[in-house]
Amino acid sequence: MNIQILEDCIGQRVDVAVSKTSGELSRTQFQKYIKQGSVSLDGKIINDPSLKITSPCLIEISNAQSSLDYFVEPENIPLDVVFEDEYIIIINKPAGMVCHPAPGHRSGTLVNAIVYMFGETLLDAGEKSRPGIVHRLDKDTSGLMIVAKTNKSHVEFAKLFSESKGNLIRRKYTCFVFGSPSPKKGQIETMIKRHPKLRQQFIACYDTGKFALTMYSIEKSVYFTSTKAISKVICELLTGRTHQIRIHMQHIGNPIIGDIVYGKRKIGAIAYPEYILSFPRQALHSSELSFKHPMTGENLKFTSELPDDMEKLESVVFDKSV
Repeated sequence: MNIQILEDCIGQRVDVAVSKTSGELSRTQFQKYIKQGSVSLDGKIINDPSLKITSPCLIEISNAQSSLDYFVEPENIPLDVVFEDEYIIIINKPAGMVCHPAPGHRSGTLVNAIVYMFGETLLDAGEKSRPGIVHRLDKDTSGLMIVAKTNKSHVEFAKLFSESKGNLIRRKYTCFVFGSPSPKKGQIETMIKRHPKLRQQFIACYDTGKFALTMYSIEKSVYFTSTKAISKVICELLTGRTHQIRIHMQHIGNPIIGDIVYGKRKIGAIAYPEYILSFPRQALHSSELSFKHPMTGENLKFTSELPDDMEKLESVVFDKSV
């Protein structure tokens, strides 16, 4: 593939310029081709996706290998589809479902289900191992997700997420946390980086890493003692880092109920109802998505009610007699 980069891309990262110019490649795909040594700029192999464009140039991709190292098996798994057009589907993902196949999760994923529902045409939408996926929810996070149905819509929606500044796409989550955040409404602004020892985890910090911004507001709180409380909180992502809300709520001292990775290790001598203490997943739900459809120009908004387990959690928390 040859891609001509023009003057209007000067100053941009090469992976950003290519994804915008080609209309076919996502930044992630292009970065993988760079790592393979398959990308050259004006005839010279490049190995840094953050390289800045300094002048009009020709990008050449050759001898690139597919990232697919296993077959995505179509599986007849029921899905809650809340919206569909020729470009996208909006899924209400249940807790417990992994988004795409990976080591340890070769089947039973959202991708296995959508490949069955929409056939082989979906396999052209993004990476071969995770077709249609433009953003992800953790396995134990429930709620609304966008899935692209074509490669063109995958590229456009990937741009929408990567360029989001809070006005292109709005993502709101409902969660239940220990304590009562102070102030009742505010923002959490940190860097997020991989944990130096626990490589599957991330931490909030203020030195290195990726910038992360979360807006939050308390919907309601209940106190079990003068200092021990539980709150229902609405969080809005203005960036989309891995585990961002879970990390940020832990960072301000209000970890999400049921989060065994970033959650509260010691509850203390307080008689919380057993359903709270034994809640089997992080109490986090993607409850609202709104955006301007990049393909049709239509303004869309979708909402999702709390699933049964979080609805019961709310009743247990805010009606202590239950």
